[in-house]
Amino acid sequence: MYRFRICAVMLTLLLALPTSAFSGDKLVLAAGAGYKKMVNALNAAYEKKTGRSMDLIYGNMGRVTTLAKESGKVDIVLGDRQFLIVRAALPVTDETELGRGKLVLAFAKGSEFSKESDLDNPKAGRIALPDTSKAIYGKAAREYLLTTGRLPDIKPRLVEVATVPQVFSYLATNEVDMGFINLTHALNVQDKLGGYMVIDEKNYSPISIIAAVLESSANKEQARAFLDFVKTAEAQAIVRANGL
Repeated sequence: MYRFRICAVMLTLLLALPTSAFSGDKLVLAAGAGYKKMVNALNAAYEKKTGRSMDLIYGNMGRVTTLAKESGKVDIVLGDRQFLIVRAALPVTDETELGRGKLVLAFAKGSEFSKESDLDNPKAGRIALPDTSKAIYGKAAREYLLTTGRLPDIKPRLVEVATVPQVFSYLATNEVDMGFINLTHALNVQDKLGGYMVIDEKNYSPISIIAAVLESSANKEQARAFLDFVKTAEAQAIVRANGL
């Protein structure tokens, strides 16, 4: 009930914004908050190249899909395809993959642990991971642990939290020795980590990060133009620099 009220308040605030906040001829893109740095860079490059910019909205994926479905103001959504298209069933007309999300094992600053095999070290106490039933990188972490034969033996040492940012909070406060997050987040906070290593992608299902045009978009031609821009070498360099 509480989460429903929060989403309802967010939607109400968006719908209450003056018309000038979302001009009819300007694209509105809603993205997962973890991709804010990348999307800001893409928007800046797109504006420099075309003279057009977008209004940007960030939030958790639940908020993104709620706004996309109910506000009538969102043209493009950006995030994990499994969540947007499969789970939330957003109606879209076009989509393009920016890249693949990458799972990493990150280590707390000052930790004596720094490599994948340390997962098997009984001296490594608590290991954090996102929600394995709802969070895409939590699912990937669980799949990796299963594929590598570490579950169920490692289960007593796992600390399951809701989101990737919460895993990072546990790492930053040294409440855990290591934790599973995604590469994009790791790059954003790498100065606050003791290090990280990218998990071999063969050990979990592919994570497709997409940009998609909503059926309800009032600016489909412009939205498709942005999707075309995302495929350019310039845009892909930004995407790769941000861990996809």
